[in-house]
Amino acid sequence: MSARLFIVMLRRPRKDDQRTDPFWEFGSFGCTGCHGKNLLHPKNCQIRNGDRLAFVQGGQLGARLLLVTPPVERFDHAGGSPKGCVELRWDSGQKPFRYDQAPSLFESLAPSNVGLFPQLADSLAPTNRSTIDAKLASRFRARTSPLEPELARELETAFNAAMKRSGKSDFIAHYDEALPWCDCSSSASERKRDYQQKLRKLKNVAVSQSRKKSCCK
Repeated sequence: MSARLFIVMLRRPRKDDQRTDPFWEFGSFGCTGCHGKNLLHPKNCQIRNGDRLAFVQGGQLGARLLLVTPPVERFDHAGGSPKGCVELRWDSGQKPFRYDQAPSLFESLAPSNVGLFPQLADSLAPTNRSTIDAKLASRFRARTSPLEPELARELETAFNAAMKRSGKSDFIAHYDEALPWCDCSSSASERKRDYQQKLRKLKNVAVSQSRKKSCCK
């Protein structure tokens, strides 16, 4: 492995609570302020250029590994929250798995079967939660540090193996397919518009803050 690997625990949205980030189509995560209090905290974020992200999505089929990104580039936006906003970008040519086709971190219906990630399961064993999925969420929901090298190797090896076995239909063609449910309520053009609006807002807020500082001098 040539870079550190960080797990990103993605929130499981309700059907009436649309989640837009990550913007898979543009290889972007964080411009909505998502994870801004932990992993992407503007002052404390440990992720550097060249690091990688492992996106994990929970749902009715258990925790699944949607994507291990190519190396990321970090953008520190002055806009967003009062402390700014961290956005991470990568080569958008690599799309995530559909949730229902992504490698399962653990077999939720048979907790003794740890599937492709036995070292990760062993590392979670001491966590005081009733299920292995709950243990994972407890350990990584607010974690800001990279995975231990042996766990990172395990995730990347299993992900690469799943990639080699997969076909085109195993990967998303639309954002909603990476969620535990899919209703395709937003079009590709709407997603592009939303992403561009987020970036414009970050830029405009940054300009406004800069002007206020200049006026106060």
